Amino acid sequence: MSLDLLRRGLKISHLRLMAELTGQSRLTDAAQALGITQPAASRLIAEIERIADADIYTRSGRGIELTDTGRKLAERCVRILQEFADAGRDIDQHKAGQSGHVSIGSVTGPAIEYVLPALRHIRLSYPEISISVEVSPSNALAPMLEDGRLDFSLSRVPVDQDPALFEEKPLLREPAVMIGRVGHPLTRTRAPLSIDSFLGFDWVLPPVGSPIRTTVEQALRDRRLPLPARVLTTSSFLFTLATIQQTNAVAPVAKSVADSFAARPDGTGATLTVLDSDLTLSVETYSFLTRKGQVLTPVAQVVAREVLRAVTGDTNLP
Repeated sequence: MSLDLLRRGLKISHLRLMAELTGQSRLTDAAQALGITQPAASRLIAEIERIADADIYTRSGRGIELTDTGRKLAERCVRILQEFADAGRDIDQHKAGQSGHVSIGSVTGPAIEYVLPALRHIRLSYPEISISVEVSPSNALAPMLEDGRLDFSLSRVPVDQDPALFEEKPLLREPAVMIGRVGHPLTRTRAPLSIDSFLGFDWVLPPVGSPIRTTVEQALRDRRLPLPARVLTTSSFLFTLATIQQTNAVAPVAKSVADSFAARPDGTGATLTVLDSDLTLSVETYSFLTRKGQVLTPVAQVVAREVLRAVTGDTNLP
């Protein structure tokens, strides 16, 4: 039979202290942040250990460190308190009608191809909803989603994250292409270009382990080709774009991103060009992600449905 923490006396004050200790190494600092005295915090932490029937911290030269049990409990406390905060937002938004704030996370491709068009429609149909969008790699978005800084994201569960922490609705694979500057030497060769012709140039790649880099490296191995000898690694698309524009470097990017910045048929609007290669690139499927057990607030549901409509036409939430 599992430990019934509520019956044993776990209270909101205990949750708040444990949540605060995820970012504090001194009990005094945690107490100050909560507006209580240090003896009161010590009493609360002793009560938590009695209720949990386990040691939840150890003393160190820097103050205290949570044990494995303490960290697991603290992580749960953070999520429980976030649900309380979401419930408050839910009530406020019901009172005010369809108004409020929604925070979205997305990897670059779907952000440009789907989130941006959805936001245009939302701004016209729901002018009282304010929205913020965080465009980052999946490994940066996952912690933001987990601790409540994002309502939902279009991204992937990183390999070092526990999938059980998230609700996941798989969406689409992300096609990718190679890009270079307008006037790149490779544009003088008839397309499609052999991928080994790219290996004589510098490459700009995201960090090791990122989906698009993993896809490219595996595709080269499948062709029995060496990996690029000269690689500039960056997680910034802006820096990637600047490097491509100013040098002869090449880079793999999501096709939707390339299409947004590449030359139009009439040659206008070009900041880069797609280098059509004989290598088909398709990055692993990204998903609609929320925290496990999370109930989206009413305005977040409105925004999520519009984003899903833009991606697949399916407005059903997980």
